[in-house]
Amino acid sequence: MTTWQFPGSAPIDAFINLSAGSVALTAEPVEVTTVSLVPSKHGKDNDRLISEVRVSLDDGRLEISGPKSLGLRRSSALDLTISMPAQSRCTVRTASADVSCMGNLAELDARTASGDVTAASVSGSTMVNTASGDVWLEEAASDVRVHTASGDLNLLRAGGAVTVNTASGDVKVGIADSSVSVRTASGDVRLDSVRAGDTEANTVSGDVSVAVAAGTGVYLDLSSMTGDIKSQLDEQPAGGDDVPLRVSCRTVTGDIRIVRAPARPAGRQQPPTPQSDGTDGTEGGPGANGHADAVSHADADSNPDASRADAS
Repeated sequence: MTTWQFPGSAPIDAFINLSAGSVALTAEPVEVTTVSLVPSKHGKDNDRLISEVRVSLDDGRLEISGPKSLGLRRSSALDLTISMPAQSRCTVRTASADVSCMGNLAELDARTASGDVTAASVSGSTMVNTASGDVWLEEAASDVRVHTASGDLNLLRAGGAVTVNTASGDVKVGIADSSVSVRTASGDVRLDSVRAGDTEANTVSGDVSVAVAAGTGVYLDLSSMTGDIKSQLDEQPAGGDDVPLRVSCRTVTGDIRIVRAPARPAGRQQPPTPQSDGTDGTEGGPGANGHADAVSHADADSNPDASRADAS
């Protein structure tokens, strides 16, 4: 193992470029930034691989650059471990390396081809771009932008606006406190608790499931050409100017399901799970068969009886 150490407890900006292997970083209160590097596999070229890596920290900017070209060397992957001060910012570029971010980051910008990206907590903006890599985010306090081809997204808690574009990847968002926009061709979309702003889900063949937070007034605009539309929310006259949440779902063949999310308990929780399909959901009014638009305004606060029936 080769190690570099740089004294300092202030947050830094980390820029990492590593083609293959893994990147594991931890952002926590530390007095020294530590970078450790080890070849992923034993091989005769290991010493040369390590010598090709460039590591430097100047004026709060940490730069780590791996070998320029891996060629056909199968043993050229490197495992990189970084311990840096909390609230540091991180930019990562990889081909097939997985990226794991523990602790508290200020910002995250990650791009991979086939590598997965995971992050525990990001207080600022989060941007992730992958081809086939999956994305797992525990808590993002600000805006999130994710673009994948076939990778899945699992976001447990979002404090800012969420924008997701994917071809075939599935999208799951636990608790969303602001607007959500998801566009996918064949991926399924599951939003476990939305409460404010504009929620938009557009798919071709993917199914859409949206759970509206208990007690939240919502305006629904739902449409599917051949898919089924089911809603637990009572139909009301169209309107929606005064409600805090607007939900718009569009599919071609995918099904759409709107439910009430369970009341959010105090403390840190895993995202709620929508109730399963079956007799628990009541079909909506016009458009419930999926062959016409369904537009509704459901406000639990203005109808106590409906609120008790819809909330679980």
